[in-house]
Amino acid sequence: MDVDIVLNEVCEDDDAVTVEFSQGPEAFKARWEGRPNTPPFQWGKEGEIGPTDNEWLNEMDLKSLGLDALVNPDLVAQNRAALEQDLHAVHNVLLQYAGGLQALFKFYDSQKEEDPKQLDRMTLDQFRALLADARITTDNFKAPAIDECFHEFQADAQSRVELTITRKLPASTSTAAPTLTFQDFLLCLVWVANKKFQLALEGPTSGYAELSQQLSHLITDHLFPNLGPALYERVKALDAAVTDNTTLLLKKGRRLTEQTLDSCQLRRVAAAERAIDIKYLCVHLKKWDILQKRGVDLNGLMIILLYAKHRDPELIKMELKKQPMEVNYDEFERLLLALAYKMYTAGESRPEPFDEFLGEMLDEIYKKAGVLVQLHPK
Repeated sequence: MDVDIVLNEVCEDDDAVTVEFSQGPEAFKARWEGRPNTPPFQWGKEGEIGPTDNEWLNEMDLKSLGLDALVNPDLVAQNRAALEQDLHAVHNVLLQYAGGLQALFKFYDSQKEEDPKQLDRMTLDQFRALLADARITTDNFKAPAIDECFHEFQADAQSRVELTITRKLPASTSTAAPTLTFQDFLLCLVWVANKKFQLALEGPTSGYAELSQQLSHLITDHLFPNLGPALYERVKALDAAVTDNTTLLLKKGRRLTEQTLDSCQLRRVAAAERAIDIKYLCVHLKKWDILQKRGVDLNGLMIILLYAKHRDPELIKMELKKQPMEVNYDEFERLLLALAYKMYTAGESRPEPFDEFLGEMLDEIYKKAGVLVQLHPK
């Protein structure tokens, strides 16, 4: 592929690209504590079988990530195995509810956001809004406690990074506010659960002794019941776009839809399923004059993405998807359908039926993507 094309796609005007050359790879000078285990090598009919999309979560070492400090010391004093047992139970809770938590993360990390590059980075305001909507604040757990958990988690994570670095790094000049990746988000929720539901040291007994119970209670009694119904209704409403006419129209344009996704790729891998990262898809949605111009903002796009990725939008039934999220052929087709419906129902009522509007929008996208060429008779 032409290097100039790739650089022009990735970089904006006036951006700089620096290429550094060395004598070759260098060995690590310090042990990487907490490094995930190398997945076992497997060979299948299509070639090497790599790690699954969820491998990072399956191999997450909660102890090395600092959650051991949150385990009730009284439990450990009574049973030396309690630390490992409780952390194992916390891991199981995260595995069980990761899909629904991912959906909440995607919905809230896009709120009041205009730059697609900032997706998958949740700010304190967004984290605060999520927990406020989950109604976890009480007289004994007020809003400032959420900020405390956020900053305490960030400070703990930074201290662990500094402990694992043996060489002196140049002082950081970044003034960007701290944010949470999806993994950080999962871990920070554990901090919130611990601060809110830990057993009181003085006064009447309340809360839960086990860290795993604290986290489970936060998810099943606050996050999912209070946030799930509204999200479910917004995603489920997009089902109205599926009719006999729209299904037939999508079937007729399937080949052009696949070619459109192919045209968005920076690289071609013949043996792999074609897919595109949602951040990079946003670049093309802007080129097609759809994103942030025709009633579709980033937060609305995340609702559409969840519709494309999940057949059942109930949080408890959602499965964890590859992070960062991407869409394949089938999901891209559903995404375009939902996009058209969102645009069709936004603002004034339209005289033409939805299937005609969908056809016109698809033709417009196909032409702008260069997969449908308008022929002009001589």
